[in-house]
Amino acid sequence: MRRWLACILLVSSCACAGCMHRSPGMLYESSTEPLSTHQTRLRGEMRRDVEELSVNIGPRHAGESLADVLAAERWIVDRLKASGVEPRRDEVDLNGPKVANVEASFPGVERPDEIIVIGAHYDTVFRSPGANDNASGVAMLLATARRLGDAPTGRTVRIVFFVNEEYPFSGGIQMGSRLYAERCRARGDDIVAMIAVDSVGYYTSAPGSQNYPAFIGGLPSKGNFIAFGSNRDNQQLLDHVVAIFQEQCRFPAIGVATDLNAASRSDHASFWWQGYPAIFMSDTSEYRDPNYHRQTDTADQLNYDELARLTEGFIKTVRVLAAADTRLP
Repeated sequence: MRRWLACILLVSSCACAGCMHRSPGMLYESSTEPLSTHQTRLRGEMRRDVEELSVNIGPRHAGESLADVLAAERWIVDRLKASGVEPRRDEVDLNGPKVANVEASFPGVERPDEIIVIGAHYDTVFRSPGANDNASGVAMLLATARRLGDAPTGRTVRIVFFVNEEYPFSGGIQMGSRLYAERCRARGDDIVAMIAVDSVGYYTSAPGSQNYPAFIGGLPSKGNFIAFGSNRDNQQLLDHVVAIFQEQCRFPAIGVATDLNAASRSDHASFWWQGYPAIFMSDTSEYRDPNYHRQTDTADQLNYDELARLTEGFIKTVRVLAAADTRLP
């Protein structure tokens, strides 16, 4: 997770209309309805998986504790196998020791060569348990994997858990998503859309809970929404995904595209570098979550009701994107 939102907001303050694009759509209010039976089940899954990664395994950085990174990888593999999915390891060489991305593939029926990648990194910064950044994203992808096998999709969907997103690996030759995207390009894989899911579990409707630079105005003041982001080259995909998401649920959401360098600092950028369409999804991290990259990024800080509502809408969105008759930009 990086500070891409700050740069988006700075552009807005300078009225640089050519640098920023905001997706059309309604910003809904948070739901006050009780969770449905399915959402209640999702909430339990989210909490269990976030706690397993952030409490039972803990900090997951290859430069601090390689054993814990390997433990997290094995745990993800076991979770996928328990769901009836046979995962594939995509190795990353750390000059001797090896870690891995973990891929779960769901072959499409009508358009199997068209691939949608949904990714989340499972590592953390030094000494942080990483409940929000990014056990929340891992939990969302595991929930998605459990449900995609229920019915075939038109396009192939790959759910990928990336290693080594955080510093000092980010952007480098040992960054898991960079190597994965490079290998996809070398094979000639036709990736038609990629969504990186990073820090998606911190929500509050308290007035003033969403922070921005002091001179910025006109954007939501409550930290109750999910943000989708991209560069300008991918704003059509961004708008398309936001529109589908808002058709599937009423979870508050915004979409913003900018060409500023800060917009490229997460796993989605690895796919841009290979010419693939990709966007990003986040709760805006440090502009809302006071525990960002700290030892206090713990499981008890997340809003599991909202995470369950978001996850349900996200799973529906992935199914629509993967449908053979869905037009993609």
